[in-house]
Amino acid sequence: MPKPTILHIGNPSNTTRNFTRESSSPDSMSSKARRRIGYGDFSAIYGPHFQTGGEMGQWDAELIPLPPSVRIFASAGAGFNWADTDLLGQHKIWYANGAGASDEAVSDTAFYMIVSVFCSFTRSQLPTRTTVLEIFNVTHKLIASISHNPRGKKLAYKARMALGMEIHCFDVVRASVDEEHRLGATFHASLDKLLKVAECISIHTPLNAHPQDLIDARALALMKPGSRVVNTARGQVVNEDALVAALKSGHISAAGLYVYYHELQVAPELAEMENATLTAHIGGGALDTRINSEPNAMKNILAVVGPDGEFIGEPLTPVNAKAFNAP
Repeated sequence: MPKPTILHIGNPSNTTRNFTRESSSPDSMSSKARRRIGYGDFSAIYGPHFQTGGEMGQWDAELIPLPPSVRIFASAGAGFNWADTDLLGQHKIWYANGAGASDEAVSDTAFYMIVSVFCSFTRSQLPTRTTVLEIFNVTHKLIASISHNPRGKKLAYKARMALGMEIHCFDVVRASVDEEHRLGATFHASLDKLLKVAECISIHTPLNAHPQDLIDARALALMKPGSRVVNTARGQVVNEDALVAALKSGHISAAGLYVYYHELQVAPELAEMENATLTAHIGGGALDTRINSEPNAMKNILAVVGPDGEFIGEPLTPVNAKAFNAP
């Protein structure tokens, strides 16, 4: 029985071996084979995870005019700011991401950062690592409390149940009333209204042209003096210069970041700040995320591509349905 061919971008994956053996999965053409025989006809592109495949660069008008046999670009990663998903849709190529696979791990990371920005963990950790007793004695008495936190459904649940936080939220696509009730969340009709009441904002929006610099100097000025900012979305959603200025002035008392405006580069001023909790971009790096995200990407391919490379359906986690279905 014929099977369609996929172009596998990045390193070989161990997490899909059992899945591909037990299913009628497409044949995989590695990037090494592609270099040897040329692109040829392939029906799907498979991106195994965020650690590899980046050497392809930005997927824009230069790369997207692919062979007409391509039906879907399936990525195991959640973010898609490196691909013009609307242009893919215009070429009738689905783009599907690893939606949901990293939710638990990323919400855990954001939860840690919220606790850290209220309890000054970084400010206490740095002096402790000096092993100087006099410095340690000054810092080990710090204590703080937690009140409001917006958004992030899993994070909201954990923050409310574990920490007793009040949950306020805003999204361009509002959750159902039942879901808001389950989370105990108060919805705000605009981002500005949310910012005026929040004592800590946690950002979870994807990045494209619209949310870039969403949290800028104007937005930060709307927040209460002494508020906190946590960003586990994408670095360019928060204007880093504006955040540094707000942290220096004290208007924003602390920030927790694992994404950066010029990633992989961390701004030197941020790196020196005791009121900034900073980690590498590892929130979704848990083993469970990897185990779930890569087979899900393969399932997206199998949902779209038939044995002869024809369209047979839609992906499970489409990103560009509006552009794909446009006339």
